[in-house]
Amino acid sequence: MKKLILFIFLCSFQINGQNVDLEKTINLIITEITPSNFKYINLADENLIVKEFDYSIQNYEKREIFIKDSLFPIELITTPKEEEKSINWKTFKLNNCKIYSKNDCINLVRKSGYLIEVKNKSEYDSIINLNIPNTIVVIINPKWGKQKTTLEIRKATEKIENVEKNIQDQSYFSFSIPVFSENKKYFRIAIYKGKENNGEGSSKIFKIENETLTEVFEYNGWKTEVYSVN
Repeated sequence: MKKLILFIFLCSFQINGQNVDLEKTINLIITEITPSNFKYINLADENLIVKEFDYSIQNYEKREIFIKDSLFPIELITTPKEEEKSINWKTFKLNNCKIYSKNDCINLVRKSGYLIEVKNKSEYDSIINLNIPNTIVVIINPKWGKQKTTLEIRKATEKIENVEKNIQDQSYFSFSIPVFSENKKYFRIAIYKGKENNGEGSSKIFKIENETLTEVFEYNGWKTEVYSVN
């Protein structure tokens, strides 16, 4: 019985220790990518899962990496180990970021905003409490005629269009779960930055030294575009 209790305690300690390392690393990444004039970034709550395609690193790239860092663990690139599990960043204590669902992140960066019609004050309050980004809620009285209803919707729509979007809310980020080298001094992470109509991401290798990050290598870049269909 004592052995079982000890085993459970050790497993719990190991998981908590891993979470602390992960939390610390993600906070370092947030500090690294946040522009100096930003107070925060927007972050999708679920981790990004990227299927790494076979990357054939060229000899000149190896030379450039080893010139920067002779101890670099090249296997982080040549033998990728994927993290397939899902986690939610809301369960971590992350600094200088606002965490939303992916759909809310996409809604946040849209210029058109999001209009929700409700029938009464109770519905209005329940929607407001959800704190959906870039959203205007308008109460439509069922007793109103078509002209009055159209006028109220138009006024709400104009309110959305006239709002000057905060520069910090013009983009959002998604992070994969970092994959660490055996000595925990290096890690690989995929980072995606989404905007209103497009986005781009890549895999990056960082070195951790004295709680600061140095980018060693970037590869597997991709881009996305959003098209509206009328």
